[in-house]
Amino acid sequence: MFLLKIVSRSRMAAVWNSALSFSAIALLSVAIAACQQTPAADSDQEAKDLANASTATSQDLDKLLPPKSNSPYEDLANTPTAAPFDPYSRFIEPAPSVIGTAVPEFGTATSSVKVAILLPLSGAHQNIGNDLLRAANMALFDLNNPQLQLMPYDTKGTTRGAESAAAEALVAGAELILGPLFSTSVGPVRALARPRNVNVVTFSTDTTVAGDGVFVMGLTVGQQVQRIMEFSYRQGLLNFAVLAPDSPYGDAVINNVFASGDTLGLNIDRVMRYPVNVEQGAQDLHEIAKIMGDYTLRQKQLEEEIKLYENETDTASEEYVEKLEKMDTFGDVSFDALIIPEGGARLKELAPLLSYYDIDPEVVQFIGTGLWADQSLTSEPALVGGWFSAPSPEKAKAFQARFEQIYQYPPSRIASLAYDATALAGLLAQDPPEARFDRVSIENANGFTGYDGIFRFPENGIAERGLAVLEVGRRELLIIEPAPEGFEQLIN
Repeated sequence: MFLLKIVSRSRMAAVWNSALSFSAIALLSVAIAACQQTPAADSDQEAKDLANASTATSQDLDKLLPPKSNSPYEDLANTPTAAPFDPYSRFIEPAPSVIGTAVPEFGTATSSVKVAILLPLSGAHQNIGNDLLRAANMALFDLNNPQLQLMPYDTKGTTRGAESAAAEALVAGAELILGPLFSTSVGPVRALARPRNVNVVTFSTDTTVAGDGVFVMGLTVGQQVQRIMEFSYRQGLLNFAVLAPDSPYGDAVINNVFASGDTLGLNIDRVMRYPVNVEQGAQDLHEIAKIMGDYTLRQKQLEEEIKLYENETDTASEEYVEKLEKMDTFGDVSFDALIIPEGGARLKELAPLLSYYDIDPEVVQFIGTGLWADQSLTSEPALVGGWFSAPSPEKAKAFQARFEQIYQYPPSRIASLAYDATALAGLLAQDPPEARFDRVSIENANGFTGYDGIFRFPENGIAERGLAVLEVGRRELLIIEPAPEGFEQLIN
């Protein structure tokens, strides 16, 4: 088991109170005895009882009644008052009634430390949400802390649902909020949590929502870009190009490429975009690949080079012309590294096109992002030798194997975030009540270790991570520089 540098063996035990069962049986026996009829009285005794009852005076009855009050109002002085109304209750959406009862899966009713987790447990993204919740349950089991109560709330994958879930969590007394998943939901959650000094650890990768009590736990593309560009710089690569989708993800990659380039003193030679909705096999992709590699220009350069030597009669010139005639272009592109923030089928389509139009992956270093953490990419020859950064694959595989063993199916890639976040909450829950989950504790400079490697939260609220550098091999993804074990290793 793996838990923020702490390996624990936990156990589960069901305790049944036999004394309570015995008391219930005893009470039932008393009730049955009280309901049994006594033998009927004879007619003479019954007549005497009726005669005595008929002679009772009204004064006798008055003694049995409570004293009369002269006030026209009911005395409520000793009536217990209702719990004070929480103004956040107005943000809570009505929930459908639940039929039946179930043993709570997370924590117990007597837990003293309450941590809420806000996830899309219904709607279009419920599969991811439930994977995250199950991963959190794994961490809760490993923590083996009966005082820690993890309270799951369904955001339904909507902004309004997240607001309602946050309000319900805060009304219930949550001291820390894990989630939500989507950046669009962070604003309403922060607006409710901040006035109550409750910090939020979101699973989003959108760095723009960080700060002011919100900590971004997601694997941000900025750190992936920074890590791989720093590694590439140490390998002597100085001129970079980017071929990115015209999407917010592509925007984030490009912004971080320029930021890292400025920090490292690298040259960003060119940037090209392509539509995200372009059809597979479309001619547009061919044109993009040709433009990216200056294919037409280099074809003309080849023709001019052939003309310079085709009339020469010496053996060397003839051999040189013969070699040129077998080529499609002349000269190399002006960049020595190409960043392609794409994955899946689109990446497998782009890579061979780039190679076809003479952006040679043996000359130009192909570089990716965490989207390249895909074993199937090893089957594409143009991607073999490509670099990218990601969490340590050994730890990722260990988490996936354990999750699949427990739940009998493979988890979503980001499910491990919920495990690490819950483990972090469990660790911080051990602090004194006045300090646990506060900003100082969360921003511990020494950081923490989870299934996704080391991480810590600096003042900007964006998780800083220690990532490995991997290479796409012919059969598997290879580690060419392991992830650091501590943040002191990241200091040059």
